[in-house]
Amino acid sequence: MLEANNIYCGDCLELLKGMPDKCVDLCWFDPPYNVGKEYGTYKDDLPDKEYFKNIFRWTREIKRISGNKCALMVPTKYKLQWWLYLGKDYREIQLTYSPEGAIRFGFSNQFSTILTNIAPVQYTRNVWHNCQMPGLGWFFKENNWGHPGYTSEDITVRVLNSFSGPGNLILDPFLGSGTTAVACIRTNRRYIGIEIDPTYYGIAQKRIEYEKQQLSLPLEA
Repeated sequence: MLEANNIYCGDCLELLKGMPDKCVDLCWFDPPYNVGKEYGTYKDDLPDKEYFKNIFRWTREIKRISGNKCALMVPTKYKLQWWLYLGKDYREIQLTYSPEGAIRFGFSNQFSTILTNIAPVQYTRNVWHNCQMPGLGWFFKENNWGHPGYTSEDITVRVLNSFSGPGNLILDPFLGSGTTAVACIRTNRRYIGIEIDPTYYGIAQKRIEYEKQQLSLPLEA
């Protein structure tokens, strides 16, 4: 059993198999998109058939561990496949932005997608406009910590506030540079994070330690 408020370096599929059913309150994650990004240890340009097998394996374990309480960013290229594997009870949140993004299939990208099957715990729109995300280009102000698939603190905090409560245990099996853990510390949630690449795992450790130090600093007079 992986312990709360800890992160682990390893293959999420192997580590998830050792976790019991329904042991976390929410699984929030941004999986690999299979578009050839440089993630270090993980190979992000698999044949579609192999990537689809991974989607099935990931979703099976994540749904089991969370009791099918999930929220995730999905790649536009494979949104249909993800949605089919997750199930028809999942709904879409569109993350729209004003700046014109990268050209994909002849279109200028101006939105990304979150899928979730959880009823919000507070008033929540299904369109979130101009959240901090790399698609904003020059207008993106967060440090991405050198991670090519960085998910912003802004989006992560919104997800945690919308779909979980204080003290809940949040699982992120694709932790990357540690954003989910940092956001959990800031919003009084517990966390378990898994990251396969040692470099990004190290960055996540440093971010978490810094965040904990900030919480322990005395208030200014």
